[in-house]
Amino acid sequence: MKSVLWRRLLSLLFASCLLAVACAPDSPDARADADDMPEMADSEHPESDADEPEALAPEQDTDADTAPDADVTEETEPAVELDPPADLGAFNDYDPTDPDATLLPVDGAVLIGQLDNGFRYYLRSNDSPGDSVIVYLAVDAGGLVDPPEARGAAHFLEHMLFNGTEEYPKNVLDQVLRDIGTEFGADLNAYTSADETVYILDFQLDDPTALDLAFSVLSQWASAATLLASDVSDERGIVIDEYRLRDESAAGRIGGAIDELYYLGNVYEGLQIGGNEESNGNVTPEQLREYYDTWYRPDNMAVVVVGDFEVSEVEARVVESFADFAPRSSELADQPDRHAFTAHFATEPLADVATHPDHGSIYVSLDWQLPAWPSGTVGGERLRFAEEVIVRMLDVRLDAAFQAGLLAQTTEPHLGTFSAARALRFIGTNYQGPDLVAATTDYISVVEGAARWGFTQSELDQVAEAVRTSFDFQLQSEATTQDVEYASDYLGHFLSASDISPVSDRVARQRALLETFTVSELTAHLRWLLDLAAPILVSIGPDPADVPTADELVAAVEAVVPLAAPAPEDSVETLLRPPPAVAPTSESALDLFEDAYEWEFPNGTTVVFVPSDIAAGEVNVIAEGRGGWSTLSPGDSAVARHAVAAVVASGLGPASATQLDEFLATTTARVSPFIAEFSEGFSGATGADDLETLFSILHLYITEPHMTDVALGEQVQAMESRLANSETIPQWISELALLDALYQGSEWHQFIASREQIDATTTSSLLGLYDARLANVDDLMVVVVGDIDRDTVKNLAARYIGSLPQGASDTFVNRQPPFPSGVQRIDIAVDADAGASGFDIAFGAELPITVESIVVADVAESILDDLLDGGVREQLGDAYSVSPSISANEATGTWSSRISSTGASEGLEQGHARILEIITELIADGPTERDLQQAISVLQDNYVLESNSLILNPLLARLHLDDENVGTPAQRRAALQQVTAADVRQHIALFFDLDNRIEVFRSAE
Repeated sequence: MKSVLWRRLLSLLFASCLLAVACAPDSPDARADADDMPEMADSEHPESDADEPEALAPEQDTDADTAPDADVTEETEPAVELDPPADLGAFNDYDPTDPDATLLPVDGAVLIGQLDNGFRYYLRSNDSPGDSVIVYLAVDAGGLVDPPEARGAAHFLEHMLFNGTEEYPKNVLDQVLRDIGTEFGADLNAYTSADETVYILDFQLDDPTALDLAFSVLSQWASAATLLASDVSDERGIVIDEYRLRDESAAGRIGGAIDELYYLGNVYEGLQIGGNEESNGNVTPEQLREYYDTWYRPDNMAVVVVGDFEVSEVEARVVESFADFAPRSSELADQPDRHAFTAHFATEPLADVATHPDHGSIYVSLDWQLPAWPSGTVGGERLRFAEEVIVRMLDVRLDAAFQAGLLAQTTEPHLGTFSAARALRFIGTNYQGPDLVAATTDYISVVEGAARWGFTQSELDQVAEAVRTSFDFQLQSEATTQDVEYASDYLGHFLSASDISPVSDRVARQRALLETFTVSELTAHLRWLLDLAAPILVSIGPDPADVPTADELVAAVEAVVPLAAPAPEDSVETLLRPPPAVAPTSESALDLFEDAYEWEFPNGTTVVFVPSDIAAGEVNVIAEGRGGWSTLSPGDSAVARHAVAAVVASGLGPASATQLDEFLATTTARVSPFIAEFSEGFSGATGADDLETLFSILHLYITEPHMTDVALGEQVQAMESRLANSETIPQWISELALLDALYQGSEWHQFIASREQIDATTTSSLLGLYDARLANVDDLMVVVVGDIDRDTVKNLAARYIGSLPQGASDTFVNRQPPFPSGVQRIDIAVDADAGASGFDIAFGAELPITVESIVVADVAESILDDLLDGGVREQLGDAYSVSPSISANEATGTWSSRISSTGASEGLEQGHARILEIITELIADGPTERDLQQAISVLQDNYVLESNSLILNPLLARLHLDDENVGTPAQRRAALQQVTAADVRQHIALFFDLDNRIEVFRSAE
């Protein structure tokens, strides 16, 4: 499984999405993933396989006159005798290959229509988030139908539609959309996959011309691309740079090697969605025109529009914009044949090695192919649902085996389904450990054991309860289904006839299906799947010498002996009896949000509540106190994340890790602790009915955390991986060099555990570090936002927050040195073909953090982003990405700014010079009036209260800022109207002080 899919699987709990937001364990406002380095995304994430000569067995002489004492027999290990497979009764001859093809019903709330020219449309009125619209323009063609002589044409064409149509030549489109508050990237984007190309517009309806402009743009995209030779030439460098970043990087090359196995022997074989450097360098306007005319036809396209509007009015716009849209080719070309059994199901294990010197982590990717059952049919839905349940039951068994020490891997096992293309589905996982050959044998042995002797009823019951919990939450959330969720569903229906029945209907159907599933049927289906497809294995790492060979992986599969399920642990019915309530010392209303209220308790905690129906049935909770790893010892900054992660993996209170997983299957409540630089606390989310469970988990993370040897091993592996990444991945090396310059080599700002720290890590050292910050409370602020009443929050807070043990009062220590003076340049050498070239420029500023400065910073960032996009990306034409960021550190009262750019090594100096020139011009002249008004329009759309996080984050800012400066959406909108060009010019000079900066260049020697 590709590493990006692996990370996604870590957040999957049920067959369908359980919670609308994730609980980020390392940051109170979900700004950083648990494995991310500060300011840097974790890109963590193999063949020298010459056959060895076979060992010859001694010849056995069978002549009658052989001497009686001659040793003519070969000793062999006795075969393992296994109990016979479980008798599955009626399912012994199981065959699901002819599922019921009856189509599932369609939600009557969506208008589906088709014009005479074949153009289809999906329209739905929806008021979540309200006053907004999202639009998809879909083309049922992607990289799979690229001409052989023009690989990457679909993707290149997608770029070109943003660079010239008859009404919007060159880059005019970006500017006219900014006028109505639509920003490239967040609101205006597109993607090309193997099977489709989709264009996306997301905008507010505060401008009365917005809908008309949107349909003008859609019509131009569909039928009026200019594809001028000069425009193609100007865009070529950007497309090539994107290819380098995506496909020539270590992750891209390894992902490409895995894709080759996924695509082997089926219609996707040889697919390169984005082409390659040669094809992108040679594709012609004529070839792009041919693709455009062949596939961008009304009978091969659809528009999806969801938002706060009258459907009849939007339907009239569809007719007006697309009824006269005529095909530009004689007939629709044939599509490649896609069906449930498109994949080439290997009968023998497929194994390979994928390595790159810039890839730090070592692991094995393990997948099994699945049929691509049609999800919009009665039979396809049943089979897909059964496979999700099977995967969840395997996850339960694998986790039990892991906790029992039966797996050689050191990373917790996670298994999930995913799609590599429309007609390619898989079950997959990745794992790490000191002996990956043994880990492979162990993992597959557990899976084969489930197939041979069957799942247990307790495994099915646990998963069924989790799915029922998910169903309940889906029903509670249905009333606030967001525009983008509906739009994505309708897009899937157009492209692959997927299910778009109402949530209530789908839940009712699948509840009924769940009750029909038996251990025998699900075991039979697993057996059938394992007989259908042998495993696909890839060992991954920096060097072939460091990873198992393909032959060793095959041998690991051949060594598999089915493993019986571990003995089950007793269930835990209750994690924590409700503590006695503690009366608050004070309580009062807050003016920051409507009906906001807070309580203060004797132990120093404060609970703040804001009712919100933005997400029906959902409650978000973040608890944060001042301190963090700034109060610990030098070097603890590198280990704190691992202490937290080990506690999370070790169980809680009366429950072991396995028992806690079983308990959590019955609830929507999830909580993650974190220790950041200046604070520590907890981030969580839950369905409204499970808020008490969330509070009890939070309480136990403070009062009864656990630490197991298994969790220790997993975190030692995580530290090893991060250390390897820091030594091999160019972006990690670059970021760490920048941070070292920024913090001037401070021992307090160490982000990667050293070899000595890894070797010295024990369960007691990790638990001690965790307890140092999270074993008691003194100034913990607990913010509760969601669809629940105040009395319930008050009662739960009194029991579970007011009763927490009080510790000594403390706060954070600001160990950050002042931003270094002067200009520092750091050069990092990278391979020319590593896809890693680029640069980062860092700035620092000291400026009071007020709502006014926060808003001016947002305006300045928006203006600079647009100017860099036009002046560097588009004018120079060799950087796929160039972007600024400006952020405030509320704890220290300082600001950090950054400009990051990609690009070919030979063009970096030119891009760098142009960036400095643009900043210099802004400091001297300020923005134009149009630039200013466009940024204000964009931010007016951004400052809309459409998620609970826009309530949570300002309330948490009260730990460091006065109430009038925390930056609620209302405060920001009011301040936005006062921003002037002079304000922006002044703040740009402060945020981007060109005399004091740190630059890190990654370029080929």
